[in-house]
Amino acid sequence: MTRAVLLRRVLPALVVVLLAALVLVLTTNGDDDRGPAAAPAPSTAAPATEEPTPDPDDLPAPTEPVAAPATEVAAADVVTRQGVPESARTVRATSADFARPAQWSDGASVRVAGATQGVSQGSGPGTRAGQPQTVFTVELTNASGAPLDLTGVVVQATYGSGTQASPLYDDDTVDLSGVLAPGTAATGVYSFAIPAAELGAVSLSVDVDGYRFPAVFAGAVTVR
Repeated sequence: MTRAVLLRRVLPALVVVLLAALVLVLTTNGDDDRGPAAAPAPSTAAPATEEPTPDPDDLPAPTEPVAAPATEVAAADVVTRQGVPESARTVRATSADFARPAQWSDGASVRVAGATQGVSQGSGPGTRAGQPQTVFTVELTNASGAPLDLTGVVVQATYGSGTQASPLYDDDTVDLSGVLAPGTAATGVYSFAIPAAELGAVSLSVDVDGYRFPAVFAGAVTVR
């Protein structure tokens, strides 16, 4: 092959190879200059909006609870002593009203020391909330000269034309109990469902035992 032929065939191919190499070098350097891709900027959450503090003057006034109206419960059964005939009662009591005491023939006496009227508020088992409530404080004095057994005392109440008043029980009621020595007194607290409109005609009986006749208070109840 002559020199002229060599230059015509080889030289152009060599030039093409050199140009391709130059382009490759330039492309590689351009990528290196750009460096690593930048991480995306973290998104910033919008700050939470604080609820404004309400002005106390703008708040609605608290409502007072409405008390349930007093209602009457069914009358309780009249308590009777079993096994003690009426003829066995020998100790009589004088008649009385709510302003003066009743006295038995042996010297013992009982009086209504006070009475209040309201509405029962009990919440425990056996209580009857929302009832008209008349509370009697009963004081018994033993001037008989002998011990007086109070473990069987029965106190009952009626109102109007003889409607039996249901007994009510709460933390304030206290039964007469124990043995009352001569010359001493004891106090009990008894509560009954008696409507306020019926306090003008009430009967309260205090039956100590099977041998005394019950002391009965009858008339209008003065409450405070």
